[in-house]
Amino acid sequence: MPDDEEALTLGQLYASVRSRLADDGVPEPDSSARHIAATAAGCGAADVVAAPRTPMTVRMVAHADAMAARRKAGEPLQYVLGSWGFRKLDLATDRRALIPRPETETVAGIAVEWLAAQVRSGRLRTPNVADLGTGCGAIALSVAYEVPGARVFATDSSPDALALTGENMAGVGWAAARVSLHHGDWFDALVDVPAPTSVSPALSGALAGHSDGTEPPSPSGSQELRERLDVIVANPPYVADDEELPDEVADWEPHDALYAGVDGLADLRRILCEARGWLAPGGLLVLECAPHQAADLAAAADARGYEAVRIERDLAGRDRAIVAQRPLDEPGSAVIDAAMSSLRNGGFIVAPTDTLCGVLARYANSEAVAAVCSAKERPPTEPMPILVSGLTQAADLVELSRGARRLAGRHWPGGLTLVAQRRGGPDPLHGLSTLGVRAPALGWLRWLIDEIGPLTGTSANRHGAATPADAQQAAESLAVAPAAVIGGRAAGGTASTVVDVTGAEPVVLREGAVPAELLTLAVEAEH
Repeated sequence: MPDDEEALTLGQLYASVRSRLADDGVPEPDSSARHIAATAAGCGAADVVAAPRTPMTVRMVAHADAMAARRKAGEPLQYVLGSWGFRKLDLATDRRALIPRPETETVAGIAVEWLAAQVRSGRLRTPNVADLGTGCGAIALSVAYEVPGARVFATDSSPDALALTGENMAGVGWAAARVSLHHGDWFDALVDVPAPTSVSPALSGALAGHSDGTEPPSPSGSQELRERLDVIVANPPYVADDEELPDEVADWEPHDALYAGVDGLADLRRILCEARGWLAPGGLLVLECAPHQAADLAAAADARGYEAVRIERDLAGRDRAIVAQRPLDEPGSAVIDAAMSSLRNGGFIVAPTDTLCGVLARYANSEAVAAVCSAKERPPTEPMPILVSGLTQAADLVELSRGARRLAGRHWPGGLTLVAQRRGGPDPLHGLSTLGVRAPALGWLRWLIDEIGPLTGTSANRHGAATPADAQQAAESLAVAPAAVIGGRAAGGTASTVVDVTGAEPVVLREGAVPAELLTLAVEAEH
């Protein structure tokens, strides 16, 4: 080291570190050197250029040397510096959690902007938000800091990551009072966590909490968070187990926060499925994913009965997040769970469907389907339509050409029934080699089907009689009582258009909700 009269300046320190990193082949040596010099000097990175003559102390130079050595060894710059900026926050970073990245800033921004709009409009005042797999707390703390009044439940399966989030909470001031940390695996961490009595999702029509919407809500409520989360946001692991990552990532960042099964979708699928029952009516789900996973996740969200499903891009223009909402007006989770239980146990149920009240039974359970025939007093040799959650379930049941898939892609969910060749031979009850399959428009019904499997869906009446519009009356009109009834009235309307897709060209068997000209356009587009 030179003596005090020959002390390095900030500009010289930067140049020295940059030269060493470049000689050692460190990626982006300019950026690393600028941040290292600024951190050692206790100033901003811009000051390296703005004030290059600032003298450095021996301790500053030693600190820079130590950081440069760590960077040369391959340690990520964010860990070397010990902190990194994320939106409006400066967060402590180390190997206990993933490095906060620009892609995740986009994800956090989607949640923040939606919440802010809901609060401004008065639809929400003190929203409940869950950040699943919070890591260093980047998303959770950004939401709390940027959305006054938001109560944030941050979860992680790693105690070390939660400890890092706890350290970062000090940097958000009073907003930290509205953040609570919960250890556990995804939604398991929130089981039995009480929802604040003063916080209720305005989107579900209940009363909101504090008058000014800025005080931290009381944690003393007795109602659990299920169906009371206005936003669920997560940046879960989404790297396939055999995918190669840069050494800087694979050797330094926590593997449990990176890898998620053979296709990288294990955790994303679980969150997507379970969030359906944790969101408040009208609540928003935001999931970060890899660009190549976005389309499959969007289709899965649609099949799960979410609405307004869309793919959002990051600042680099790559597909980066799936955004979806729980429909505002639908039966509660407890009602859906009871219906699922009845169907799993071999019973059939009655519920309002897209246009009329229907009798629903698991198609895989021949005895349950036969019981529906008995309840309707109709011969089992007459086929019944099969309700599926989406194209994936349909393709498991019937053979669909590319043209048939295009039709489904354009008109599902909704009023289009496709008659196609049944996989595995004739149906065991009606003996025909074809099935009519349809994805219903009602989100809650697709949710149920996605969980249970394809259902037979036929009108809730005795054979030849009119179908009552009220589900309870429809159930009472049957010859055999159903295992459960989802109450309400059918919306009415036009029955589905039925199209035979077993041949080279689709043939309309029954005019209905989808006009024939729209089907023709889809076929022409195919050719």
